[in-house]
Amino acid sequence: MARVWAARHGPTSNIVALKTIRPEYASDPGFQALFMDEARYAASVKHPAVAQVYGLGEADGVLYIAMEWVVGESLARIIKPNKGAATAPIPPLIAARLIADACEALHAAHEITDEDGRTIRLVHCDVSLQNLLVTIDGGVKLVDFGVARALRAQSVAEVPKMDGKAAYMAPEHAAGKRISRLSDVFTLGICLYEISTGVRPFSAGSWDATIERLLAGEFQAPGEIVPEYPSALERILLRAMAQSPAHRFPSAMRMRAGLQDFLRASGSRVEREDVAAFLRHRAGRLIDEREAHIARQARGA
Repeated sequence: MARVWAARHGPTSNIVALKTIRPEYASDPGFQALFMDEARYAASVKHPAVAQVYGLGEADGVLYIAMEWVVGESLARIIKPNKGAATAPIPPLIAARLIADACEALHAAHEITDEDGRTIRLVHCDVSLQNLLVTIDGGVKLVDFGVARALRAQSVAEVPKMDGKAAYMAPEHAAGKRISRLSDVFTLGICLYEISTGVRPFSAGSWDATIERLLAGEFQAPGEIVPEYPSALERILLRAMAQSPAHRFPSAMRMRAGLQDFLRASGSRVEREDVAAFLRHRAGRLIDEREAHIARQARGA
């Protein structure tokens, strides 16, 4: 429902991200409400792994959200940096490090409270490779709270059944049942599966077929796709993607702890600089070209 632009903040000359509602939705009260909810939820999450929101405004009748400009690339582009090219999986240790950091960001979102200090039970509802950015210094940034839901404030019936992307839904979300933070844990498992195997577990060529596979829990074990896939990492992934929420990690932080244990047991420390070097190798040219283009535009503004 929106576009994101790179913009220059006049007083400081800093580059910011400016998210605006698409013109065809700009006058729709429902989309306006979703947009304002996104700004409020995202601004409430104070964590370095969540893109910072500077403010919500309006110009010429168009709502916008001013946000931190992240120098880096999405996981979606990292595994497929060139259109038409084959998907290139991320090595298991790097993948585990990235998703562990994403777990921390998501947990921070799950824990936000209202003005009275009560947890609002936020569910992101749209965790995907497009919404997980890897920064040039090896960090992770969670973005896009456009379909997030505060469950304490509304009934289950009011939570849209088909928000988000079919390939990244939890089964209870697709079935129109009660969602929770464990629904986001499931989609983190999908993200880990995809970046470490290069395959979307439930993708079947159409929305209906994908949802059917998702509801049936039909997908290949990672070890059947990638030879010598680490069995410990596969166990973490399969627990996160359990059909029943009761069988998943009870929180994103517990999933992070499992990934941290896996990394420690591997005997190979994976630091931010290792992730940064991998990003530079995989998508450095894309990032450099984008930043150079933005710099040229800013100088000419």
